[in-house]
Amino acid sequence: MKSKYTGGWRVSCGILAGAVFAPAAMAAEETVKRLEPMVVVGERATASVLLGADLRLLQANTLSDLSGALPGFNVVTSDTRGYGDVISMRGSANTLFFSPPSVGMMVDDVPQGEVFSYPAGLLDLAQVRLLRGPQGAAFGRNGAAGMIEMLTPRPGDKPGGTLTMDGGSYDAFGARLSTGGPLGGGFAHTLQLYHQERDGYINDPTLGRAIDDRSLTGGMANLFWKPAADTEVRLRVLAETADDGAQRLSLLGSPDPYVVQSDEPGCNDMERVQVSLHFTKDAEWGRFKSITAWQEWKLDPNITDLDMMALGPVFNMRSTIYQDQRVWSQELRWESPEESAPWHWRTGLFWMDQKIGGDGLREFPVPVGPGMWMPYNERTLFDMDQTTLAAYGRVTYDFNDKTQIQAGARLEYANASIDRTKTDAFGGSSTVIDDKDGWYCSPELGISQEFATGLRWFARSAVGVKPAGYSAFASTPATATYDEETGLNNEIGLEASLPDQRLEFGVTGFCNWIHDYQVNQPSPMSTDYITVNADRVLAYGLEAQARWRPVDALTIQAAAGWVNCEYQDYFDVANGVSRDGNAVPYVPEFSGSLGVRYDFPRGFYAQTSLRVNGPTYFDDANTRNFRQDAYLVWDAEVGYARDRYSIALFGRNLSDEMYYTFINGGIGAGSPGDPQVFGVRAAVTF
Repeated sequence: MKSKYTGGWRVSCGILAGAVFAPAAMAAEETVKRLEPMVVVGERATASVLLGADLRLLQANTLSDLSGALPGFNVVTSDTRGYGDVISMRGSANTLFFSPPSVGMMVDDVPQGEVFSYPAGLLDLAQVRLLRGPQGAAFGRNGAAGMIEMLTPRPGDKPGGTLTMDGGSYDAFGARLSTGGPLGGGFAHTLQLYHQERDGYINDPTLGRAIDDRSLTGGMANLFWKPAADTEVRLRVLAETADDGAQRLSLLGSPDPYVVQSDEPGCNDMERVQVSLHFTKDAEWGRFKSITAWQEWKLDPNITDLDMMALGPVFNMRSTIYQDQRVWSQELRWESPEESAPWHWRTGLFWMDQKIGGDGLREFPVPVGPGMWMPYNERTLFDMDQTTLAAYGRVTYDFNDKTQIQAGARLEYANASIDRTKTDAFGGSSTVIDDKDGWYCSPELGISQEFATGLRWFARSAVGVKPAGYSAFASTPATATYDEETGLNNEIGLEASLPDQRLEFGVTGFCNWIHDYQVNQPSPMSTDYITVNADRVLAYGLEAQARWRPVDALTIQAAAGWVNCEYQDYFDVANGVSRDGNAVPYVPEFSGSLGVRYDFPRGFYAQTSLRVNGPTYFDDANTRNFRQDAYLVWDAEVGYARDRYSIALFGRNLSDEMYYTFINGGIGAGSPGDPQVFGVRAAVTF
């Protein structure tokens, strides 16, 4: 078996010898010297803010790396670039398949589709904002439990860019080019080109190689045009392709989770294209925005060996999935001027149409007599259409110079349809053709008040709604449909900004009553997966975060979230048991992070970070074997950043902690987290 370090360090040494590449830590050199807001209370409710330097301090390269860094936010991932991910916020989560997101996502004002198509890797970002609690009154895209908003850098006044390269363990190699600046004639641009690859973590002696290699190539370009001082037109194009090996899965209880004996190499190939046109017009009364976007995402295909053993063709258990999603959206938005008083407002109209198509083949053995088996398969073909029309608005009134009152609402019409056919090797077939629609209203009310210099308390109540819909992996109209989920979300908190002490912190308590909670469930005696509704779920907890710079050279930031999320009223009809009092799966009991950076004289720096996740169940029954206990991941980095050049040595999971990021109880397997890795990163700015 090839050493996991050798090839990667050859690449690393080559980069060191070149000495002409620089990391994004260059920008961190300047950013960490300022105490930027981490907690913001304003016209968009309570937001947690991470700047580019914060992301680099926490070595956040993927969406799942933000778990713990943003209080209450968690990503359960099976290492398939978003497909099958579960994203939760304060206990509310999407299901593995075919339910609306609880946490919406916007990237540069472009609304993303379903969670399975969310980008797993992070672009070069200027800022990440997590708005907790329902956000339907402030965005075209619905965020029933919260909204994660990502902003990429805009062009500067002068042309420039950064070239970054890295290499390390498992023959990892990456390159990123970011440029931006004016082009003349009122035009400007930004460009990001990136490639990342590595060898697999899972070794397969049967095939004689690692099977979960990863490779991603993509780019994003923005063309800005200002025909007048008060007008901007922006064309944004993003395209990327992933050529990955097998989904990272190994049998639970295996003596080495990074070794399988599979006879199926598996693959996870994915393509993504986004095109959007943005128009912004400023006037005395405020700002008007129009965002028109088209997106296509393809899983082409995902092949998984479900038994992870070499059992031969008769006993083969395999899943092959082709799936695509096409999204058209149009948002018209009106906003008050940034410095307006005493009224601040935001309102808009939104339309989105999502078309999801799929072709799934599941193969497994069936008994045909005493000691006799034969291969068997089931194929599912489906098309689903989801259309959303919404009007939304939020207004904030400055009652005086210390008190703000906020109110808002969302009115949404949603239509969903399904056309699904399932056939099997014995000639059986079933068809589901159905559609439904409904109107949903989501009001909110909040208040914030400064009671001492730099200290402010706030409270907010809001209703979040996830519309009704269909699951494509169900054989009858009765099991395919699920109802809307409605949550009453309440929060109260304190935030402080103390410049003299160079300290910022925020603490929030919440209590959410969620009715008709959408639950993912395997259908007994079938390969179907369905979404059902649990009558009532109660979630309550605390969130806290802080940033402190006791001296110029030292930056400390921390975040933590604790949530108790339980079924209060849920009778599992399929299994004939009550789940009352059980923990809701995919929601960790707590999560948190700590990052520390020290800048030495002459450009040297050192930083370290910790991320912790609490106990997490992966089934409604809270089966002990399908629970991941609490774990901690420790990362660190040392480097040099001076003028236009910098270089860094980094390590991730330095304690080589073994944990699962996802567990599939149906096949008794899990996705082990990243092992210990080391690397070097270098960059140059120009």
